[in-house]
Amino acid sequence: MNLQSIFLYFLLFGFASCQQTTQSNPQNIPTKDSAVNDQNQQVAESPRTVKPLLDTSIYANPRTEETANQQRQQLVKLADEGLFEKLHLKLLKDLVENQKKYFESHTNLDLLAYTSGDIFSNKENDFAYVAYNKEKYQIEIILFDQKNKRFKILYRDVHVSNLLRQSDCYYTNGTIDYSIAAELIYQEDYIRSSHSNYLIDDKAFSVENIATNHIFDLKQGCLSKDFPTKAMANSLCIPTSSVYANYQCLKYNKTKELFEIYFTQEFAD
Repeated sequence: MNLQSIFLYFLLFGFASCQQTTQSNPQNIPTKDSAVNDQNQQVAESPRTVKPLLDTSIYANPRTEETANQQRQQLVKLADEGLFEKLHLKLLKDLVENQKKYFESHTNLDLLAYTSGDIFSNKENDFAYVAYNKEKYQIEIILFDQKNKRFKILYRDVHVSNLLRQSDCYYTNGTIDYSIAAELIYQEDYIRSSHSNYLIDDKAFSVENIATNHIFDLKQGCLSKDFPTKAMANSLCIPTSSVYANYQCLKYNKTKELFEIYFTQEFAD
């Protein structure tokens, strides 16, 4: 075999080996349809969830610390005069035994008002309390979940989302706990003389169906868009004025496990 024949032999052998390797290791190039299907599968597996915008109590918000401390000083003045303690002793004796024990064991709390109803939509008789915390010098809204036998503080243990932030009629003078405190401070003389307060009078602090109660004016008030009328029952409605029919109403959303402020009215008496 001459050199030319040897060279031709090796050239043919190399070409055959290359072709065999290509056939045994084909490259996987995805088609356009398969790429789209893969992308759709990723979207389906990791959907984007929109988290609700949560409210932070003025008492716990670093940006409003100065405002909160100014109010705390005024609350301390009322507490030092014994005005909150007198209300506490007056209301405590009317509580059912298991509720009374809670406040007797939490001596840092002065009870200022309470109401009951199916607040957590479990067909139970839940409780809501407005109390003055003598250690933190602030008003707190305490809720008792009858089904789960748990006390929860609004804004701290159970979140609040204000649906009205996206409405044209949205207005507020602070979170609900702060607004209640402001009105109690305004009512100082009345509390001193009557041994009562606007939350207790006329049972204004209550669990309501605002769709059927004439106190609430859904047309003149600020109502969250697309909030269904059938969902307005068992709303916790908190008055924010002793003079006008001013309210903020919340409804517990069991799916999101939070309270939603969906209605408020100002100067609508």
